[in-house]
Amino acid sequence: MNKSKIVLAAVGGVTLVASLALAYFIWSAMSERSERLDELAGAEQSLINMMKLPVNPSPEAIKAYQANAETYDNWKDDAKKLVTTGDMIFEPTTPPALKAFMVEDARRLSSLPGRTDGVIVRPEFAFGFKEFVLDGNMPAEADLAKIQREWYDMSVVVETMSKSGVIEITDLTLIGDAPQPAAEQQPAAGNRRQRKGAKPAAKAKAAEQCEGPAVTRMRVEFRAMPPALVAVANSLMMSRRFIVVDDLTFSRERDELSEKLGGDPKKAAEAQSSRGGRRGRRGRQEEAEEPAENEALSGIVTDPMMAPALKVSMLISVYDFRSLEADKTETEEQK
Repeated sequence: MNKSKIVLAAVGGVTLVASLALAYFIWSAMSERSERLDELAGAEQSLINMMKLPVNPSPEAIKAYQANAETYDNWKDDAKKLVTTGDMIFEPTTPPALKAFMVEDARRLSSLPGRTDGVIVRPEFAFGFKEFVLDGNMPAEADLAKIQREWYDMSVVVETMSKSGVIEITDLTLIGDAPQPAAEQQPAAGNRRQRKGAKPAAKAKAAEQCEGPAVTRMRVEFRAMPPALVAVANSLMMSRRFIVVDDLTFSRERDELSEKLGGDPKKAAEAQSSRGGRRGRRGRQEEAEEPAENEALSGIVTDPMMAPALKVSMLISVYDFRSLEADKTETEEQK
């Protein structure tokens, strides 16, 4: 056997030994893992079996159960008081009275301070109720309570944004079933008979309305500087009304860095062409001023105090848990 074959045989032997050792380690690790998984499955099954066992009716167990139940009830009551602090109940009204109130209150909201001509909205802003504020429609009798609540929730959000320093509210849209204008109803025969039998149905409808929270969802788009956006988020979180920000997106109104670097290439080329066509002292003076401008551009790229405003889109949900409605229903039933 020559030297080359001896070297190859040695290398092959070492490789075989290494492969066998590696296979053993892999088999050992897999076996250990399988054992651990079996132990875990056994422990989980033991825990499930223990959880299914009835509670030992010893005095200590009963005392611990009662203490846990009392702790849970106290927590539930405290949580309910916290979330229902801002619940509202509105006095009965009529369609003409509600429409007149909305038109007048829209004027008040339109005059809230902002940085767009001193107010927070543009003229003829409808606040999500164009059909009633700007158009001649009258709210339907069945929607009065809903419209009152939604108008109140909207006004809370608008006032919060004004106090937080928002520049301008550009759009406000209610999301959900929009309130419908009142439809003309013809008096039907037998109304007196229907009224007599309508009391149980009305009671059932009122009970159904009191189930679950009433939610006002709105999409608000506005312009604000970063401190004002932070103030809006904090103020909504601290509001007595239970308000949730479901979605929030924002971006700069313009690309400041691109503007600093020259902006739109087409506009830059047009400006350069117009400057090149000028003659005389004025042209030479502008050419002399260009190095100073370029030198200024080579300094600070952006200044937070001079940065463009943010365009913000915020999806907001305002919850009313109907606690006052339930209390009023119970009081009327007792009477």
